[in-house]
Amino acid sequence: MTKEKAPKIIEFDQASVKIGRVKILHDISFYTREREILGVIGASGSGKTTCLRVMTAQLKPHKGSARIAGNDVKKEATAIHYATGYVPQHEGQSLYFPFSALENAHFFGRMYALEGKEIRRRAVEILDILGFDEDLMHKPVRLLSGGERKRVSICVGLIHQPPILLLDEPTTGLDAHLRHELLNYLKQLNFHFGTSMVLISHDLEVVEYCNRVVLLEKGTISLQGHPDELIQSLTGGGEAIEVTFDRLTEETLRQVEDMPFVETAIRSGRGSLKAFVEEPHKQIPDFLKALQELSLTPRELSVVEASFYDFFRTKSWTEFMEEEPSN
Repeated sequence: MTKEKAPKIIEFDQASVKIGRVKILHDISFYTREREILGVIGASGSGKTTCLRVMTAQLKPHKGSARIAGNDVKKEATAIHYATGYVPQHEGQSLYFPFSALENAHFFGRMYALEGKEIRRRAVEILDILGFDEDLMHKPVRLLSGGERKRVSICVGLIHQPPILLLDEPTTGLDAHLRHELLNYLKQLNFHFGTSMVLISHDLEVVEYCNRVVLLEKGTISLQGHPDELIQSLTGGGEAIEVTFDRLTEETLRQVEDMPFVETAIRSGRGSLKAFVEEPHKQIPDFLKALQELSLTPRELSVVEASFYDFFRTKSWTEFMEEEPSN
């Protein structure tokens, strides 16, 4: 069964959530299918944490509905508890630091009435995929690095083999190479176990690891869909002309964006920009001629693929731009 034809495992249908008198989520609808990785992206205050609390049945929509692994969050909280694994943002909320990775797995596995031998078998299998050797599996969590602790937390979240794993800000506090390393581990777990995953994050880097993305702003959905489809919706069908200058000023950027055939232009590096036009390959001669008329001399020029970050930056995500991630 392909992912596109797989059943929906998480589905929000016109769901609204109030906390007290304050409406946090406003009629949101989205879904993800079995075996997919869903990214729920938003800045602080966008509603992503409230969305997560609905998925764990801690909050119930006062209007609309939400179903998790076929269970109604309003009626079947216990079933949802067993159908989901949860990885919190801070490992102190999910791990006992004096315990080793295997001891943590054993402690939490017993909460699901699993036998000791089965817990160890599962834990070793998960931790092996997560890059742990035997020595690391027995080392106390307090002696592990931040990235290693996060991986132990993922193991604990998967120990009862839930069909869904929910991760709250999984890349927060990690260096760039560790963020990508962790996300690659999640892709491996998704492939190996077929676990559906939800990444709740403010970090746009997670999007390239997702099959589907939902972007929240002020409790509403600004966009959703497959990242590649969103990128391809850009002028140029997912490609752009990238040009590098010895020095790129704001005036140069404005001049390029004012070209009649350029839809928009954004900085892509210290001295480079990406210009989005209808037919990038065919319009390179026109682009070079327009630069010449403006007395602008490019150092390099090529047609490149656009990224989701390019897509994001061509839109007016005011809430995000007010609080751009620092890590």
